[in-house]
Amino acid sequence: MNSKYLLIIILTALVLVGLYHVFAVGRFNYPEYRLKTGQVAETEIIAPFDFPILKSPQQLSEEQEESIQAMPTPYQLSDDALFEAFSSLDEVWEVIYRYPDLLEDQLSTELGKAGFKIPGEALKFAGNPKQRDLIYEKLRGQIDALYSRGIYEDLKADSLSLWIQEKESRKPISDFLSVDTARDTLAAIIPEAAGLILSLSDELIKANILPNSELREELSQRRLRGIPETEGLVLQNEVIIRKNARVSQSDIDKLESLQAAFLSRNVGKSVFQQTLLVLGMLIYFFMILLLASHYFGVNSLEEKKHTTDFLPVSLGFVLVAVFAILTNHVFSLNNLLIPFALTAIAAAILVSVDYGILYSVCSVLIISPFINWETYTPVILLLSTISTLVLIKRQKAQHEYLTIWFYLVITTTSANLALSLYKSDPINILFRNIGFSVISGAISIMGIIMVVPYYEKKWNRATKQTLLELLDFNHPLLKKLATSAVGTYHHSLIVGNLAERAAEAIGANPLLARVGSYYHDIGKIINTEIFTENNEDSSDIHNGITPDKSAKLIKNHVLEGVTMAKKYKIPQPVIDIITQHHGTSTIRYFHDQAEKMHLPSEGDTYKYPGPRPQSKEAALVMIADIVESTTKAKTIGSEKDLEKIIDDTIARLIKEGQFSEAPITMKDLAVVKESMMPVLGSIYRKRLDYPDENDKS
Repeated sequence: MNSKYLLIIILTALVLVGLYHVFAVGRFNYPEYRLKTGQVAETEIIAPFDFPILKSPQQLSEEQEESIQAMPTPYQLSDDALFEAFSSLDEVWEVIYRYPDLLEDQLSTELGKAGFKIPGEALKFAGNPKQRDLIYEKLRGQIDALYSRGIYEDLKADSLSLWIQEKESRKPISDFLSVDTARDTLAAIIPEAAGLILSLSDELIKANILPNSELREELSQRRLRGIPETEGLVLQNEVIIRKNARVSQSDIDKLESLQAAFLSRNVGKSVFQQTLLVLGMLIYFFMILLLASHYFGVNSLEEKKHTTDFLPVSLGFVLVAVFAILTNHVFSLNNLLIPFALTAIAAAILVSVDYGILYSVCSVLIISPFINWETYTPVILLLSTISTLVLIKRQKAQHEYLTIWFYLVITTTSANLALSLYKSDPINILFRNIGFSVISGAISIMGIIMVVPYYEKKWNRATKQTLLELLDFNHPLLKKLATSAVGTYHHSLIVGNLAERAAEAIGANPLLARVGSYYHDIGKIINTEIFTENNEDSSDIHNGITPDKSAKLIKNHVLEGVTMAKKYKIPQPVIDIITQHHGTSTIRYFHDQAEKMHLPSEGDTYKYPGPRPQSKEAALVMIADIVESTTKAKTIGSEKDLEKIIDDTIARLIKEGQFSEAPITMKDLAVVKESMMPVLGSIYRKRLDYPDENDKS
C-alpha cells in the first residue's frame, strides 16, 4: 500500500483526535463518567473524597429567579421634587412682585409668558401685599410638610421598602400620600389660594417616593451571592451509584459534582489513562478512514493515480466533525442542525451511490464521539441520508439539487415522525425537530452546490452540463474536426445517432454515448490524409510504406485523440471511450497485407492498444463505429443487408472477446441491433424508383 496514502489517513486521524480532545468530552484531564439518566450502571462508583453536591444550572437559575422576584423594590425619598416645587413657586411670585399694579387678567397674561397657565380669578390675592406674602409662606411650609411625609404615584402594594441612609424600613402605604391626595390636602389647607394650587398642581406636587434602580441592582447581586450553589455533601467512600442500578438524575448531578471536584483539586488522569484514550481514538478514527479511503479507490469511476486524490475523503470527515463541534460544543444547538448530508450526498454524486451509503455510515461513526455518543440524532441523520441516496439512485436525480432537498425534507420528516410517535413526543417537539432537519438539509444542499462542481471539474467528471457543452459544434475540437477531417466528422455524427439510440434502448447513458461518438476519432485530425473517409487517394500513401508502418499510423489516432482530449480537459469517461472504442481488435487490412507479403504479422503490431470496452457506452460506440464504416463501404440492397452487417459485427466482436470486460449482455446486444436498424435504414436505404410520366401502366 502507498506510504503517502497511509500518511494522509494517519494525519487526518491525528487531526480528528486533536479536535476531540480540544472540544469534545476528551478535553477534560480527569476521570470521566459517561452515564445517562435511565441507563443501567455496569460498575459501582464510590466517592474518593468528600465533595459538595452542586446544584444543576437549571435549578440554580430557577432559585435565583425566584429570589429576585421575591425581593421588594427599594424606594427612596427624592429631594429633587421638593426643589422643583419651590423653584416653580418662586418663579410665580417673582412675576407677581414684578407687576404689583397689574389687574388679575393682565397678571395672568404675564404669568403665561413665563410658562404658567393661571386664570385671572385665581390671582385676586395678588393685589394685597400682606395676603400674598402670607399665602407664599403657607404654601412653602405645607409643601415642605407634604414632601417630608412622602408622596407616591401608581403604587398598588399595601406596603413598601423605604431606604434612608442605607437602612431599610418597611412601612405601610397608608403612611404616605398619593399625588392626588397631596394636591387635595394642599388646596384644603389654603382655601384662599385653591385656584392657584389647582392651576400649579403639576408643578407643586409630584411623587418623591421613587424606586432606586442602582440600589436594586446592588441588592440583587447580594441576594444572588447569598444563594448556595450546593445542596448536601457526599462523604468519602460513600456509594454514589451501585452496580446494575438504574441511573437517576440525582446520580448524574452527583457525578457532575464529582468531576467539578476533580477539576478544583487538580486531579488529572494518569499518563497511562491519557495514552490509552489517545491511542484508542486514534485507532478508531484510523479504521474508519482506512475503510472509506480504500473503498473510494476501489469504487472510483476511474483509476486514481495520485495520492492527493484521497484528500477529499479525509477532508470530508474533518468537515463533518467540525460541523458537529460547532453545533454541539460552540453554539450549543440541537444536533439535528448538523449538515450531515452534505458530504455523504456529495460523495454519492462524485463517486457512486453505494459509496455515498458507506460514507454516511462512516460519517456517523466519526461524529459520534463529538456528540457524546448520542444515539437519537445519528439514527435520524443516517436513516434520512441513506433513504435520500436510494431515491436519488432510483430517480437518477444526481444533479437535481432542488429535488434532492425535497427528498431530504421527506425522509427527515418521516424519520422524525416515526421516532416521535415511538417516544410519544409532544407535537411541538416533533415540529421543532422537523424544522431543524429542514434547515440542516438546506445547508447541506448549499454546500453540495459549491463542492460538487469544483471536484467534478477537478476530476474531469462527465456531468450532464459538461456533456451538453461538449455537444456544441463551436467546441474547438469539433470545429477542427469539421474543417480538417470532414469525412471523419460526418462519420462521427452518424455514429453518435446510432450509439445514442442504442443507449436509450438498453438503459445506458445516451448523452455520454453521443458525446463519446463525436469525439472518438478526434485523433484523426493529426494525419487526416491517411484515412479513407477523408482522402479517397489514401491508398497511395499506404502503398509507399510497409504494412506495419501503416498500422502504426492508423492506431496512433487513438493515442493522439487521448492527448488532444486531455489538452482540452475532456471528461475522463469520454477519454475512456476514445481509448476503448477499438478495444484490442486487429487492424485487419494491413494485417492481411502483411500475411500476403509474408511479413511478420504476429504480436501487437497490428492490434490497437486497448483496453477493451469497460462500459456499455464504450461498447456501443465500438459497434456503431464498425457498423457505420462497413455500411458505407458496401452496397445496401435491402434491410437484410443491414441486419447481416450488424449481426456479423457483433458476432466478430464477441468472438474476439471485446465485450468480455463490459457490463453488456446478449439480450442488450439483441436490443442494440433492433434500435440501430431504423437509423441505418433511414440513412442508407435506396431511394425508390418513381414511374415515368409516359408510363401508363
